[in-house]
Order: sequence, then C-alpha cells, then structure tokens
Amino acid sequence: MEELLKDLDLSVGLSSEEANKRLKIYGYNELPEPPKPTLLAQFLDQFKSMLVLILIVAAIISAFFGELIDTLVIIGITILNATLGVVQQRRAESALEAVKKLANPTSKVLRDGKVQTIPSREVVPGDILILEAGDKVSCDGVLVEVYSFMVDESTLTGESISVAKTSIASGESPSEESMVFMGTAVTKGRAKALVTSTGVNTKLGQIASKIKEVKKDKTPLEVQLDVLGKILGLTFVVVCAVILIMGIIRGIPFQEMFLTSISLAVAAIPEGLPAVVTIVLALGVAEMARRKAVVRNLPAVETLGSVTVICTDKTGTLTQNRMTLVEIYTDAVHLSEENLDTSSVPYEIQRAMVLCNDATRDSGDPTEIALISWLPDKMINDLRSAYPRVYEVPFTSERKRMSTVHKFNNEYLIVSKGAVEMILDICNYELVKENRIVPLMDTRKSAILSVAEGLASQGLRILAIAEGKSKKVPRTDEEVESGLTFLGLLCLKDPLRPEVKEAVENCRKAGIRPVMITGDHQVTAYSIAKELDFPEGRVLTSNDLAKFSDEELAEHIEEVSVFARINPLDKLRIVEAFQKKQEVVAMTGDGVNDAPALKKSDIGVAMGQTGTEVAKEASDMVLLDDNFATLVSAVFQGRTIYENIRKFVVYLLSCNIGEVLIMFTAIILGYPAPLLPLQLLWLNLVTDSFPALALGMEPGEEEIMFRPPRGKKEPLLTSYHMGIIITQSIAIAFATLLSFILVYNGSNLNEARTVAYMTLVISELIRVFSARSFETPVYRINLFTNKFLFYSILGALGLLFVSVYLSPLAKIFNNVIPTIRDLDIIILCAFIPFIISEIAKFIRRP
Repeated sequence: MEELLKDLDLSVGLSSEEANKRLKIYGYNELPEPPKPTLLAQFLDQFKSMLVLILIVAAIISAFFGELIDTLVIIGITILNATLGVVQQRRAESALEAVKKLANPTSKVLRDGKVQTIPSREVVPGDILILEAGDKVSCDGVLVEVYSFMVDESTLTGESISVAKTSIASGESPSEESMVFMGTAVTKGRAKALVTSTGVNTKLGQIASKIKEVKKDKTPLEVQLDVLGKILGLTFVVVCAVILIMGIIRGIPFQEMFLTSISLAVAAIPEGLPAVVTIVLALGVAEMARRKAVVRNLPAVETLGSVTVICTDKTGTLTQNRMTLVEIYTDAVHLSEENLDTSSVPYEIQRAMVLCNDATRDSGDPTEIALISWLPDKMINDLRSAYPRVYEVPFTSERKRMSTVHKFNNEYLIVSKGAVEMILDICNYELVKENRIVPLMDTRKSAILSVAEGLASQGLRILAIAEGKSKKVPRTDEEVESGLTFLGLLCLKDPLRPEVKEAVENCRKAGIRPVMITGDHQVTAYSIAKELDFPEGRVLTSNDLAKFSDEELAEHIEEVSVFARINPLDKLRIVEAFQKKQEVVAMTGDGVNDAPALKKSDIGVAMGQTGTEVAKEASDMVLLDDNFATLVSAVFQGRTIYENIRKFVVYLLSCNIGEVLIMFTAIILGYPAPLLPLQLLWLNLVTDSFPALALGMEPGEEEIMFRPPRGKKEPLLTSYHMGIIITQSIAIAFATLLSFILVYNGSNLNEARTVAYMTLVISELIRVFSARSFETPVYRINLFTNKFLFYSILGALGLLFVSVYLSPLAKIFNNVIPTIRDLDIIILCAFIPFIISEIAKFIRRP
C-alpha cells in the first residue's frame, strides 16, 4: 500500500500518463475468461452429429464397392457443410462479442484532479475510485473517505445484509471493515477508495481462477427446437428405414438404397436447427444493439414478443432529462425563469442550492446541475469553500430527500432538499418576508402543498428546500433532519422526448399497455401521462399501495395507468401484481433498489446513461440512450426476430418433409428413387443454408406491431404453422413427383432424376419469396428490402447450374443437360408450391 501511495495526492489522483504506465504493468482489470475453441476445434465439432458420422461411414463402405468418386464427393460436400457451419458460428460469436463490448461496465475515478468515467477494465492499482449507491465495485481497494457507506458483499460471503464500512485510520493496516472488493455492490452512501488490486489479483479473481468453465445454458427456444428436431429425426429415421426395406423388396440394389436412405436422413433431419437459431438470434441482437438496445441475455429476445405491459420511468425515459429551473416560489417572492438572477433570489435559497448539491456545472445529476447552472462560477466556488461539508445524509428513493451539514465559523449549517411533503415533515419553521423565521403551522403546510400541487399540474417537477443551524455537529441522521426552516419551492421543467408520443401510440396499437412509474408528484405524473396519450386509468401513490394487500393490488392493477411518489421496492409489488394477472411485464429501472423488480420482471430494462451498475447487472436489456421509444423499437425487433425464426423453421421443415414424401411416395407407386444420394446432399447444401438463413434476416413487417402480443406459453410452431408446413410439403412432393413422372419413360432415368432435382431446387428458391410472410401476399412485399436473400438465391442457382451444366460435376451427379421440353416442365412445376402458398394466404386471411 505504501508503494501505491508514493507520490500520490489523494485530492488529484493519478495522472493519465502514470495510469497508462500502470495499465501496461498490471494489465486490464478483467477476470480470466475460459479459452475460446480454436478454428480446428470448431471445425471438428461440426462432425459430432451421429448422422454425419453414419454418412461418412456409409460413404467409405460404398468405396469398397468401387464407388470411389461418389465417396469423395460425399465427403467433400460434408466438409463444405462443416466449413459453412464454422463461418456462421464465428459470425454469430463476433456479433455477440460486439454487443458485449457495448455493455461493458464503467467506473468513476479521480485522475488529473478531475472525476472521470472510464471503462472498468482500465482501472489500475493506485487509482482513486469514487463510489456511490448503486455502483458495482470493480476492484479491491482501501477506503480513504466514507459517508454513511454500506456495501452488499453477498457475492463473496453469501450474506444478504449490507455491511457498514469505515475509512482506514492513519498508520492502520487495512481490514475487512476498511476495504471494498470486486463484485460487491454499494447500497448506501458514498466513498473514495484507493485501488489496491485489479483483475486476477482481486479476492474475486482468485476465486474465479479456480472455477472451471461453466457450460452455457441453452435458450428456451433452442431447447424447444432440440426436442422438435429429435422427434422429427426419430420419425425420419423410421421412414428412411421403411424406404430402404421397400426399395430392397422392389429389387433396387442394397448399396444404392442404403446410401440413398442415409443421404435422405442427413438431408431431411433438421439436426442443425438450434445452431442456426442461435445465429439468427445473435445477428438480431447485434441489430438491436445498433439501435441502442443492448440485450444481455439471449432468452430476452424471445420474451420481448410476448410483452403485454411496459412499466416505464418518467424522468429521462419519457422526458429528455435536461432539467431547467423555471420558477422559485417563497413567501416573499415568486420568480419566473426570465427573472432569475442573484439580486432577485434570496441569498439563503442560492446558498442552499449550491451547498446541498454534488454537481458541477459540467457533470452530475441533471436536476442538481439545473439548480446551479444559472449562478456564477465564482459564487459556487466561494460558497463551497466558505461552508465545507462535514456530514451528509445521502438521497435515497425511499426518503426522497438529501441533507448536508457544513461548518461555518463556530456553527454548523444544515441544508436539505427533496420532495415537498418529505421536506415539510422535517420543518418546524418557515422563512417569511423581511427574513423573519416563524413557526410553520399545519394550515401553512397544507397551503404550501396546495401551491406545489398547482405547479405540478403544469407538468413541473417540484423540489422543496430547507435549512437549519446547530452549535454542534450532528452525529445522527435524525439530528440532521429535524427542526429545520422551510425556505421555498424550486420548479424544474424537463421537456418530453419528441419521439415518445408516437412510441406510446405504437405500444397501444401492438396490444401493449404502457404504465408510468415515477417518484414525482402524482399531479405532475398525470399531466405528462395525459399529454402522451397514456391509457385513461387511476393514479396510485406509494401510500395508496400500502393500503392494499397483494391480492387487492392484483385485483385493481389493470385499472391503473400511473404510479406516482413510488418507492423502488413498490416496483416489485407492481410487477408481481401484473404477473398474477398473467401479464408479461417489461420494467425499466436505474437505481440500486430497482434491482429486485428488474430481476422479477419478465424483461428487466436498465438505463445505460443514468443507470447504476447494479441495475444493469440485474437487467436483461440496457437502453444506451435511456429512451422509451428505443424500448418500443426493441419490442418490434424482438417480435421480428422471433417471427423470422418461425419463417426459417417453417420453410426448412416444409422442404425436409417434402423430400421424405417424394422418396416415400415414389417407392410406394413403384417408381425408382427420383433423387440420388449426391443430389440429396447437394440439395441440402443449396436450400438449407443460404436461402433459409436469409429468411432469418428479414426486416420486420409493419403489420407485426398491429398484432396482439404472442402468448407466453405459445410454442414456436402452432397448429397454424403446422398447417402451412403440411400444405407446403405436399405441394413440394406433388410438383417434384409430377415433373419426374412426366419425363420418365422407363429408359431415361438420369434425365427424369435431373428434372426432379432441378424442379425441387428451383421450386424452393421461388417459394422463398412467398415464405417471407405468412399472411402478406408477395405482390405487397418490397422485393429489395432483403439483399442477402437475393445474393443467396443467386449463389444457390449457381450451385445448381454448376452441378447440371459443368460436365465433370454433372457426370458425378449423374445429371444430364435438360431439353427444351424438360425446362418447360421444370419451370411450370417449380411454380406449383409458390402458387399454392399464395392461394393459401388468401384462404387463411380472416
């Protein structure tokens, strides 16, 4: 510790140059991450599927029968598929890594004599760490200054009760009581700490380095698709086995039927569904991050589409959090914004606004900045020098006030500011005209509350200020906050965000109920809710909630549109009440005490700019711009991602089931197999990769926000979607078999197979345009909004034509160049699934 303190001024902190030197010595303040799999490991991982291994074994067995070229091509296609799998996996990882960087925590440190906010990974030993309620401690350190400081150390000790901390005394060795540790959370007060250890050298780092890698849990959607894949896989294996037996009975050589059955199983069984869904989710999450909504947990994307209630804060989320002092009301004067100057505002009020304030003109809480921004810098500095702070009672959302104690000559000045009723509770006197101090009667308190309510009805935020004097320094919070003199009311205006009104309207169109939860006065809250066209409903305060049992609150919760003067812990009751009514709740929050409600809600949403690290840690999503409109946009994106996954899965399963139906029906009808093993595998590569994945990248349909939210327990594939799959599978099988039968005459098997193969591939590429929407006809869809789809179709057509028209490959695939008549049949039959899909849309439309 002595080494760290060497040449260090605790009032200035490290210089930027010294901090950079120490960063090179000690490294980044990060815990060790498990090693990432190498490129080779990821490639080999693609071959862990039992089906792929069986296919390779089958190909090797066929080599013993002299089919060496077929064997090499099958292995080549398998390697190409594995390569594509690695590319997609790496792309998904890159997208998630980029999102993770956006959500990196920050810390406040004292450097170059200024408080700076830096990424927590850049904190170094010797830094002076500034801590306040709601901060996540990013390193280990010794406390050199504390004010009513308490820390939740449950991450290290398992004890949920916050621990009181003290600063280290001169010459004393650091102890548990005078230290803070990485991973813990500040629950009360503020402090300065000298950083002693970072990264792996912290107490938490030592524990983390001993813990083995924890396997990542699958999302509910991945689990659902895993189960679906296994059910379909088992079904297809049975069908393929039946096809094998029937083919042998019909006299088709065992080797041909064995390889055909295995190839069909590999092509038809959707064993890669969960992996592709992860890719689509990852790319969707990256797009959401680009739009200022950072998703911390992948399952949150699935839940977003089910949200029925959004509980939102007011300040900074519905408003711009750009406070302006617009009125001052005292018994002596009533000043509007244009009349605010140092000569017209009573000195006691100016002094109170400066002293009971932690902000500077350039940084701090927007409300506190507004209180001093109109005053000269010299006056601010002179007052703070003349009245040094010796004690404070920090602001909390429960108390809704802040008090500070300042030494002046041989006396102590107490200043308090906060919600009007909270300040009046601790006042016994009032400053009136001619600077007289008179007793504050109950009738006068009622009159002040009435004035505050009138001002609040204009959408203003109202603060009260008070002061007191003492001959001795107060030792307890109760001594500080009692017997004060009421000075006046401060009125602040926070303009609404211009885009919020439209976002609220979009919410309501989408079947989502917006609910405002604020600590502001109920009249202010109601005024703003009315201006934003929130649903009409009751306004409840924290006092009202206290009168309700949990059951009574749940019974009345859906009648409420605004919760005002709410404590953070009330938010938990509000979430639970909505959830008892089977609502899916998104809850915003920024404070340390919001964490329980954020965790309990279905989607916890933390504020990126004003949110504490504790709130961010408890959330599922972080809004980088603290904007309600961004949250509504995230719901749109969440619905879009989920709908795209549905489109992708429906499209893929239609094709896979169609392939099985083609082979099964042909054998039953006494025809030879319409498709060869190599054609099936190439088909799997052509249609199951790029075009299907392109559906997962569809831009959202406008109509998606005019539909009610998805049911919380609604499966990915409902009976509606299963109907589409069955219809399309039959259409695909019919079109392909029809083309095969129209060409086959008993002696031109390769020609008929080529026609069937081309019909199936081209029908899938045409059908993908219809698959872009389950309801909207293709002529109403902008063809050029998904560029990746066009590129994937061009790539797939290229792969198809290469396998037919490039002589060496055509020979391997047993393809022949189709005649003009063949091409006519291919084109006509290829449009059948597309036409049936479009007709079905009109039939399904209500």
